Amino acid sequence: MKYTATFAAAKLKLAKYLTAVPPAPAKVYREYKVPLNLWGMFANDRVGDCTCACIAHILMLFTSHTGKMVTPTQQQVLDAYSAITGYDPAQTDASGNNPTDTGANISDVLNYWKNVGIAGHKIIAWASVDPKNIAEVKQAIWLFGGLDVGIEVFSSMEAQFAAHQPWDDPSGDDLGGHSVPIFGYGSDGNTCVTWATLQQMGWPTFSQICSEAYVVITQDWLDQQGKTPSGFDLATLQADMQALAQ
Repeated sequence: MKYTATFAAAKLKLAKYLTAVPPAPAKVYREYKVPLNLWGMFANDRVGDCTCACIAHILMLFTSHTGKMVTPTQQQVLDAYSAITGYDPAQTDASGNNPTDTGANISDVLNYWKNVGIAGHKIIAWASVDPKNIAEVKQAIWLFGGLDVGIEVFSSMEAQFAAHQPWDDPSGDDLGGHSVPIFGYGSDGNTCVTWATLQQMGWPTFSQICSEAYVVITQDWLDQQGKTPSGFDLATLQADMQALAQ
């Protein structure tokens, strides 16, 4: 697995838009809409494209809830990663090393998704969520379908993943930054998608390893009536955030 996400501050803060929104439900589990065997690795076992693989998983989840599921191809994900970072697969040597495989900043990927598009899909805007405010995190997942989060991966987490165990009490070596989407949560923790499968983590672990979190505003999360699966009308919020993002 590759851990090469990098993190930076965002200008737009979701909190200012949540003052009049009802509390999130106690549990959300939208990730099970996508069959487990379809999530896909998108080359993140050999290339540091986790930031773009995360976007592919978000597109799959959103479109599975609001229409026919869209599954980007691995090449579409790698093309976006190359365009954003300068990654050149031709420079990979016999040992799998590539000096151009440097990872991407999550905000750069979100801006590319907004301005250029990934797999033929664009977003209208994106905003940061305070990962230390669990109530805000839950509300963001419920209203916007999921979060794109930046986390640090520790060696204990790699062992737990291999053993099909939840991420708990991270320890050991810091292996680097990683980008994953979170689509579900409960009282004890949340569920992300990484390396082609679902991975659970407790809220204490999330608070320890997550350094940034984002929501996106996209037509892919709206049904034909312009509402999200949670029934929230995003028209005004979309207009405000689009104006701010320009």
